[in-house]
Amino acid sequence: MLKKYLVYFFVFFSAFLFTACDMIPGFSEKTEFTPRKEEPVKPVKVDVNNIQEQGRELKRLFADKYVPLEYSFQKNPFRSVVEIYKVSQQEEEVSANPLRNITLEKISLVGTLQGDVGVIGVISAEGNTYYVKTGDKIGKNKGVIIDISGDKMRIRQREQDIFGNVRSVIKELTLESKEESI
Repeated sequence: MLKKYLVYFFVFFSAFLFTACDMIPGFSEKTEFTPRKEEPVKPVKVDVNNIQEQGRELKRLFADKYVPLEYSFQKNPFRSVVEIYKVSQQEEEVSANPLRNITLEKISLVGTLQGDVGVIGVISAEGNTYYVKTGDKIGKNKGVIIDISGDKMRIRQREQDIFGNVRSVIKELTLESKEESI
């Protein structure tokens, strides 16, 4: 019922507005359009020599540094994933640090030393003895020593599976106990 009265009110109110607009003086009168006077266009002086000089300078700047992009795919979809993995394992980077050229399987923890500077690990690799501390880089898989305690050393290194996914793994080297022979 209320909706019905609201609809009637809206209809009567809009009719009143339209009739009231015609009663306002000057509202319904038509005005004539008077065009604006156009001012004459002032000529602009253009220094053609300066523009040509700037163009030559821009060409010189960009000619030296422009290298066209080479669009090539990084992966060959027809190459076997296993073949890629084998090739990546064969490629070895030679480092000046001898501990970077050895796998962790060939490294053994011989002992630890504690001092004012912290804990230092004593490791044996391929017949040589090395002293390492936390933060030193070790192993072929870009390992970093993260912790040295009394009987073990923890190393975080990167490993790659045959699909090319790289993950971070923590390996532990435990202190070798030498049995005394009688």
